[in-house]
Amino acid sequence: VYRFIQQVASTPKTTVLIRGETGTGKELVARAIHYKSERGNKPFIEINCSAFQETLLEAELFGYEAGAFTNAIQRKKGLLELADGGSFFLDEIGDMAVSLQAKILKVLEKQTFRRVGGTKEIRVDTRIISASSRDIDQCIRDGSFREDLYYRLNVASILLPPLRERKEDVLLLASHFLKIYNAEFKKNIRSISDDLKNQLLRHNWPGNVRELKNIIERAVLFEQSDVLTGKSINLWDRE
Repeated sequence: VYRFIQQVASTPKTTVLIRGETGTGKELVARAIHYKSERGNKPFIEINCSAFQETLLEAELFGYEAGAFTNAIQRKKGLLELADGGSFFLDEIGDMAVSLQAKILKVLEKQTFRRVGGTKEIRVDTRIISASSRDIDQCIRDGSFREDLYYRLNVASILLPPLRERKEDVLLLASHFLKIYNAEFKKNIRSISDDLKNQLLRHNWPGNVRELKNIIERAVLFEQSDVLTGKSINLWDRE
């Protein structure tokens, strides 16, 4: 992953597709590519495509002109326009409506777009980084994702493995998060007990790194001794 980030960051505008389950760190990879690139001092703008219905997502992406729709009192710049010179991160692009996918394809091919209700072509220079926890190949087969857009997004692609497939990282990450939350909560927990280490290694981590981070945060918050133990969390009550 580090080698991929270094290699892609050295290019000025190559589009990137990051695939992986929820919680594997796709946004972190996107940010690392941006800040290690020559665009690092320009804006990094992101949007989660699954968080908006189609019309709202279009307005957020492209902006709108005054009077374009009810309550559009004045012109608003879209996020793509704000990302000019920098990087634009489309998270969960697999959830984007097909009609909007066509407009994103135009941005990639011509570097231009129109605001909602506008007639002027706006030129933008931004690196497009996208991510999806969905199986894009399956989305193409069922007709919910454009194959031509996939080819444009998939110039540089990486699959982030789930945490259950890289158990050797679990304790390294747990120690890393312990340091973070020691500082945040002003605690001095020196280590993780062997019992808790074994529990961490046995767990399947359906929420991946995000789940591990949240678990360690909770454990540090409630731990009363200087060793992190399983008594501080209730992770395995449901198992």
